[in-house]
Amino acid sequence: MPQLAAVTGSAHRRIELGPVLVAGHRVTLRTTRLSDFHPWHAIRLRDRELIEPFWTTSALSWTQRHSRAWWIREYLRQRRAHAAGRALRLSVFVDGDFAGQCTLSPIDRRNHAAELGIWLDSERARHGLGTVAGALATDYAFGTLGLHRITAPVCVGNRPARQASIRGGMSLEATMIRAMSVGGQVRDHELWAVTADKAPTGGYVTALIASGVATERVSAVRASPRERLTTGWRTVRMAAPGTVLVVSARYYLGTPLRRGVRTGMPLPDALYTHDTGNHPVSLRKHQSRLHSRRGPRVRYEVTAAGQPLGNLILDTVGEHPRLTLELTPDPAQTKSAATGLALLLDYAHDELHLDRIEARLDPDATHLPAIAEAAGLRREGVLTGARIGPDGRFHNVELWAAIPEKPSRTSAPG
Repeated sequence: MPQLAAVTGSAHRRIELGPVLVAGHRVTLRTTRLSDFHPWHAIRLRDRELIEPFWTTSALSWTQRHSRAWWIREYLRQRRAHAAGRALRLSVFVDGDFAGQCTLSPIDRRNHAAELGIWLDSERARHGLGTVAGALATDYAFGTLGLHRITAPVCVGNRPARQASIRGGMSLEATMIRAMSVGGQVRDHELWAVTADKAPTGGYVTALIASGVATERVSAVRASPRERLTTGWRTVRMAAPGTVLVVSARYYLGTPLRRGVRTGMPLPDALYTHDTGNHPVSLRKHQSRLHSRRGPRVRYEVTAAGQPLGNLILDTVGEHPRLTLELTPDPAQTKSAATGLALLLDYAHDELHLDRIEARLDPDATHLPAIAEAAGLRREGVLTGARIGPDGRFHNVELWAAIPEKPSRTSAPG
């Protein structure tokens, strides 16, 4: 299994990838800087109609989300995540001009996985420039970072992103119902993915050159000391240091307050019901002195007629809460176990207004699909190499999700 060296090493800090020559254009990626604001701002406002329908929903207006203050705060947040090895944001340059961004976020260090996102200036989105930018990032992720799995969630109906995923060598693994809120409404998303063992020999850039999409790798032109000094001074002035200082002070002074906010959900200490045989089924929260009662990870012990059936673990960190099923393989207890699982799902849907709860099942645990299906979860696909097992190898998992028939009133923020 590859080492995840560069996620916490110096290679993860200042990065420059390329250049690669594509249709006469030089494509380069480098870590995003504060001074990228002006070209980023101009392109994002000009391409709003193309980007916003598929961009994450926010209570802020498009103009507010593209102010200098927002850019600085986002830069600081990304830099913190970057330093911790949880994210990597790169700017895409074509012929030396800013032309978009490419991100690996979040990076799952435990399972050697990351989510890839890329957007490009609509006036540059041709001739395979975006494909090469994605290939540079993927090669870096699989090579230097030592990741094993790259995913790309694509909103159903976003044909350009779907075609880009295909050109990037990804495979469709699942269609996730009500997966994300984009453009002001919750939409279904396709999950595309590729693993390192499926990458072409020599990497994706090499394969693109061999196929004729890209022409060649070219040497970067090293600027003279005087040119670097001039560029550095211009970069400082363009970053608006006064505004940076004010926004940074507010950001870092607010960090201790943000850290003190509890993010756990108000889950009850116990839940009760009866199964189809009128046997009492209960869920009791496992109390630990080491964790807050409203922590992000809650374990429920499931019993039926006083007999233990296993555990249900609900993790509320991330885009969607995730369930882990540790339930008995006894076929005689399938209905009771499913009743306990359905009890927790109903509470999450009805009281917490959660419209999507995911569960990732081990295909070798052949008893779990029957319990999941009986409780109302639906199978959405198989995720390749998404989990590292006790043997240190990458294993597939099945993606299941619980979706209520009617979405809650809070499912589609404006």
